[in-house]
Amino acid sequence: MKAAPITNRIDSLDLIRGVAILGILIMNITSFSQIGMAYLNPKLGAGIDGINGWIYSFAFLFADMRFMSMFSILFGAGMMLFVQNIEQKELKPFKYHYKRMFLLLGFGLIHAHLIWMGDILVPYAICGCLVFLIRNWSSKALVTVASVLFMIPVVMNLLIYCTLSPRELGEIYGGIWNAESSNEIQAYQSSYLGQMEARSQGAYYLETSQFLSEGLWRYSAMMITGILLFRLEWFKAIKGGAYYLRFGLVFLITGLVISASGLYLSYERLWEGAWCMTVGHQFTYIASFFMALSYISILVFWSTVSRGRRLQDLLKKVGRMAFTNYIFSSVVCTFIFYGHGLGYFAQFNRLEQWGVVVFVWLLILLLSNWVMKRYKQGPLEFIWRKGTYF
Repeated sequence: MKAAPITNRIDSLDLIRGVAILGILIMNITSFSQIGMAYLNPKLGAGIDGINGWIYSFAFLFADMRFMSMFSILFGAGMMLFVQNIEQKELKPFKYHYKRMFLLLGFGLIHAHLIWMGDILVPYAICGCLVFLIRNWSSKALVTVASVLFMIPVVMNLLIYCTLSPRELGEIYGGIWNAESSNEIQAYQSSYLGQMEARSQGAYYLETSQFLSEGLWRYSAMMITGILLFRLEWFKAIKGGAYYLRFGLVFLITGLVISASGLYLSYERLWEGAWCMTVGHQFTYIASFFMALSYISILVFWSTVSRGRRLQDLLKKVGRMAFTNYIFSSVVCTFIFYGHGLGYFAQFNRLEQWGVVVFVWLLILLLSNWVMKRYKQGPLEFIWRKGTYF
């Protein structure tokens, strides 16, 4: 058994990761508390009437896919930092990286099939294995590959919408968009064992069909983006904070314009299923890339100034145990909403869902502060690290 190498941490990575892990809950809370299709079709579940519509629109513009994209970019950057540390110790990056990804895959399968179906660890492990193989390609080649990968789902969906007739589109998407919810609600309001079939079916769909149609391409493209930003030393703010703030604001405005256009057109088309699942979805898909870069750049800027240092330090603690916090949020939220706990599945409006988000944020902040005052890393980070270097 070899000693684990000392990690050369980049503080801004911990800060960004902390914000991302908190932000992910804004988009995930719908999936925790409502039927699966309510994530894409806002008219299902809590709906978009009154205050629900305003809350949904805010999340659509500022959170949907944004924090997931941030986390994917950080995963790519973190992979390069891990390789750098391994090479400094004259160890073999290939061996330790793939041990690390194999362990992550195992954690993800347990999470997806035993806790919550909306897992991201399984696709991250698979994409991490693939992206690792091209990490040393030239920056120009990586930009090309990332661009092509990112656009594959966009082109596929636009082709589907443009080549099929309205009747064919209705036959494909109509039943999915207006999915029957009674069985799913009954399953998640039942006992833990009673949820197993629904949870495994949902996890299997996300690990196969959804992954092959979008996740594989998007996650890989974002991870490659992380590699490129790592090469540019973006996270070290080597060009001064103002430089990154300017980029962040440009990316933010670009992303908001694209996202707001998609939101407006979706309302104009009365949330028509076929259009929303093919054309409409691409607005937030593309906007998420620009806004993830925006949030990252603005947080890099923030890391260079002294204002808000106490909050920064607390968020860095959240980021240093992001793995533990991600699983912890799933455990807490499934307890609140599923039948083995409090059983509030499909009962909360969007304002009440946000109450749960804030409550879980407070728990994460308290837990992270308590753990990081006493230990160097979170419990799952410790297990993952020990397993990697065993």
